[in-house]
Amino acid sequence: MNTILLLVHDDAGLTSRLRAAVDVAGALDATLLCLDLTIPIASIGADPLFGPMVLEPDTATEAVLAARAELDRSGLRYDWIERRGELAHELAQVAPLADLVVLSSPKDLLFPAMHKAIGETLVHADKPVLAVPGTAAGMQLHGEALLLWDGSQGANDAMLAAMPLLRRAASVTVLEIDDGSLGVPAFKCTEYLSERGIRHHLRHDPAFGEKAGFVILEAIEGIKPAYVVMGGYGHARLVEGLFGGVTERLLNDCPFPLFIKH
Repeated sequence: MNTILLLVHDDAGLTSRLRAAVDVAGALDATLLCLDLTIPIASIGADPLFGPMVLEPDTATEAVLAARAELDRSGLRYDWIERRGELAHELAQVAPLADLVVLSSPKDLLFPAMHKAIGETLVHADKPVLAVPGTAAGMQLHGEALLLWDGSQGANDAMLAAMPLLRRAASVTVLEIDDGSLGVPAFKCTEYLSERGIRHHLRHDPAFGEKAGFVILEAIEGIKPAYVVMGGYGHARLVEGLFGGVTERLLNDCPFPLFIKH
């Protein structure tokens, strides 16, 4: 991961996004690509989702100025791009330049369009997303990581995309979620980790239907990982921001950064 795209916008998730992005970029010696997004007032009529989050054109808020000052102090390499427009559209223009996109978990943000932005970035830009909850105080890459495994191609792709992070984890818990239709068994995943010298252990939990979300959240509460890795979004409807099932539950209720790959 050489380039990490960070959304810079004066909303409730800015501080947590910034801290997580700085931690990841610092650990990976990556460059931060900061998208300083202004949403024009004219977009209210076209997209009412943005209502309270509209900024006056060409106005830098105190929070955005503070974010740039923190980056200056961090000593990290960063580029700053200023854009005006709708969130998902502007991300789509810039995301091809990045290896990872840092956004916010949608819950409790006055930014409903974050759902659509996450879906568009995963499906159309085909980039992994780090969804950071507003309560997160950074991201400890050398802590415990939790990798969700259901035997799907999505889970495998998420593991591969997250390898630069997983290599730095103290250990990785592979949580095998078995609803009776498990594809590739988790021992194939742990073999891959072993071959790369990554400490890990395997946990198997049966879970059916909507119960899977509760099982995963219970495991997260017990493990308290530094971050969670999962595959997701196999349906086109998710691009419209209509998340369902386990994906929505984790985006809304996971208290730790969530690394997602389509």
